[in-house]
Amino acid sequence: LLAREIDPPARGEVSLADVREQIEFGEWRVALFAGIVVGALRVLRSDPDVWLEDDIPAAYVARVMTDRRHASAGLGAQLLRWVDEHARSEDASVVSLECVETNSRLRDYYEEQGFFLVGRRDFDVEWPSVVLMEKALR
Repeated sequence: LLAREIDPPARGEVSLADVREQIEFGEWRVALFAGIVVGALRVLRSDPDVWLEDDIPAAYVARVMTDRRHASAGLGAQLLRWVDEHARSEDASVVSLECVETNSRLRDYYEEQGFFLVGRRDFDVEWPSVVLMEKALR
């Protein structure tokens, strides 16, 4: 991200204990290629801060990470398609995610994947503003 002059989100460190707990809760999924992790994502039932109105059942993509060496193969899109399938199996009608507002390249990518802008969030600390993007599942 830094090489591309994209400011990464600076929400602080996540402890290894927290990640282990999230794994135990089944929140993380990984993509493997030749036995090596090339992508990962964390999916929650809904955004903990609840952006959505009217209790719309939603899947919230809390993190998406891909090995840049595999990005051109469409790995990110495959991970997001998996989220769609998973969300449908959980009877969710919406997939939502947040993106750093100034990362126009990533926002464009999410729009190409069917997401649209629905909101914006500012923080009182030194974190960058984020936008909420959603995709309705049919």
